[in-house]
Amino acid sequence: MRKSVLKRTVSAAIAGLFAQCAVLSTAYAGEILNFRVLKDGEPIGYEKVEITQTANKRTVTVETLTDVRVLFLQFHYDHQRTEHWDGDALISVDTTTNDDGTHYTYQASYQDGCYQLAGKGVGKRDACNGAWPLTLWLEDVTGKANLYSVIDAEPYAVQTIKVGTENLMVENRETPATHYVMSGDVERDLWYGTDGKLLKTSFKRKGYDIDFIRVDAIALQH
Repeated sequence: MRKSVLKRTVSAAIAGLFAQCAVLSTAYAGEILNFRVLKDGEPIGYEKVEITQTANKRTVTVETLTDVRVLFLQFHYDHQRTEHWDGDALISVDTTTNDDGTHYTYQASYQDGCYQLAGKGVGKRDACNGAWPLTLWLEDVTGKANLYSVIDAEPYAVQTIKVGTENLMVENRETPATHYVMSGDVERDLWYGTDGKLLKTSFKRKGYDIDFIRVDAIALQH
């Protein structure tokens, strides 16, 4: 009898341990969004957005790297950014960027809708306009009228309109998407999937067509 009780106790403890591990695994679930960067249809780099969820908080790390030669000129862009979120509220942003040999770093911290920003290569700024960095991975950015550059923190005034829903080609398959057009100080075409995450953005830079296209959105396709 004692052996039977002991066996059941040990089994229950092991089951509880596995259940606890499952809860921890769910609490720290992560997601990675991978983008291919194209210039006039030719690959020139990548962007990786890694999202780590912990209860109501979220940490997002962004890594972007592009290298391209145009005639005799070589253009290089290397950007890292970390965003801390509490629910839907942005708490802080840290960035480091090498924009073709010019280096920038800055930090922004938020409290009660206001933020303070300072760093290397950028001007110190305090504002209470609810601005976010130009962080396009999340569809909520389309509701913002004030943004600022992820490179040098230059402030932007924008407006974004919803064009409608359509099927977007991702990895040679049709994917349902919501299309927006951002205008003003920043001009972008934006497509978001049913999960509210970016599928594609298109814009022009120095006269060239630039596209960031998701390459891992198979789960959204049907």
